[in-house]
Amino acid sequence: MKPGQGPWHFPKIRVVKAIVVEELHNTWMINRVAFHTFGCRINQYDTETMRTLLEESGRFRAASPGEPANIHVVNTCSVTAQADATARKAIRRILGEQPAAKIVVTGCYAQRAPADIARLPGVVLVLGTSDRTRIVAEIDHCLASDRPRRERTDSQNIVRRITVSPPQAAHAFPEVPIARMMDRSRAVVKIQDGCNGACSFCIVPQTRGHSRSRQPQQVMEQITHLVDNDYREIVLAGIHLGDYGLDLGQGSPRLPDLIRQILTIPGLARFRLSSIGPAAITPEIIRLMASEDKFARHFHIPLQSGSDEILARMNRDYRIAQFEGLIHTITDAIPDCGIGTDIICGFPGESEARFQETLTRISDLPISYLHPFPYSARPGSLAESYPDQVPTEEKKARTRILKELSRTKNRAFRQRHLGRIASVLVEAPTKDNRENTDKNTVETRTCFGWTDNYLRVAVQGAPIGKNGLETVRITGLDENGLIGIPDRNP
Repeated sequence: MKPGQGPWHFPKIRVVKAIVVEELHNTWMINRVAFHTFGCRINQYDTETMRTLLEESGRFRAASPGEPANIHVVNTCSVTAQADATARKAIRRILGEQPAAKIVVTGCYAQRAPADIARLPGVVLVLGTSDRTRIVAEIDHCLASDRPRRERTDSQNIVRRITVSPPQAAHAFPEVPIARMMDRSRAVVKIQDGCNGACSFCIVPQTRGHSRSRQPQQVMEQITHLVDNDYREIVLAGIHLGDYGLDLGQGSPRLPDLIRQILTIPGLARFRLSSIGPAAITPEIIRLMASEDKFARHFHIPLQSGSDEILARMNRDYRIAQFEGLIHTITDAIPDCGIGTDIICGFPGESEARFQETLTRISDLPISYLHPFPYSARPGSLAESYPDQVPTEEKKARTRILKELSRTKNRAFRQRHLGRIASVLVEAPTKDNRENTDKNTVETRTCFGWTDNYLRVAVQGAPIGKNGLETVRITGLDENGLIGIPDRNP
């Protein structure tokens, strides 16, 4: 024994111990994962799928809002150039706040431009839309590859991995049972993915693949499980809901059949459809909505243009007269149905006269809100090469005009509800009340929620809590919604 060394000096054992501890740390450390979701409700569901797979592995835990995370999953949209820019901005923000963060990017932008995404600082993994169910193995691979360089923490020293399969490879509908949704009072259930259409402005068939449907039994089991976990509202989502069942074989249920089955689920309080094309809204669906209290009185029906010439250039499968007839059929059967629509402003060839035609036709329809946005040429889309492109400033000006029309229409729709009784799904306290919950009484608390026909309501004096259906008397309007109080009358 050398001078200065006590009887407990075991240098070799210390080295072995250090190696073992490091390996245990690498193998068993619970990684915190933050999720950032952009775009449609399909993306919301896909994020829940990834969260479920990661948490069920036992090696990952979803971070709470505001909680630091060492892994960030960014689920992107690519419907417009602005959607792409929003995703890149989110990645830069994450890296600015957490320079050592490992960023995983998935979604339609990742599918469309994986190499561009992989070049962004901080990105360790790019996952295609058909590859999300492999997220656990793919992140494990990235973490294992990064171990030899762990002494470096800068984002440039990270193994980048691209796993992007062609979307056409996704012939089956992956089944991942989801028990809960993050921070949501309503549960989104994806029943269909992909699209067989050929709209000239759209790249969804390239990023999502062909249309495919979830088996009806799986849909029923998923919704039943969520209802048993106290979700009061279910939203059926799909890229092209009207295609549901087409790929399941002759005699398989179509969308109206599935809706009828869902309405029989015990304990279901409310369900609604996400965006649905005009051709998919059948007389049977309208009858079901008119007769079933559980079926939320709300349609979001993309129009895109009120000009037949532009609709033809877009390769849409309807014309404006058909759309107008559908809207009037709906409102005749369901007078207070909330109806929203999408409008693309400045599609190639949209002259001022054609825009004015859209403005006039929309103004005359009983629509409760619009979602207008400037046309954005998508790489690989047919319309990218169209002549007669509209100047950017003109597209923005037309969008502003339609946004003002939307505000006018929505206010008129809300005013019709003054003095009425409504069933409101209470979601959460308002921001001010969240910050001062301990100082509030039941009489002074304000929560917000949504009616079945998609009106936001600030409920004064409602008990704070999620997932509660509250009977509310509408007493006023605020900037974007309604104001109400609980109606306690028997």
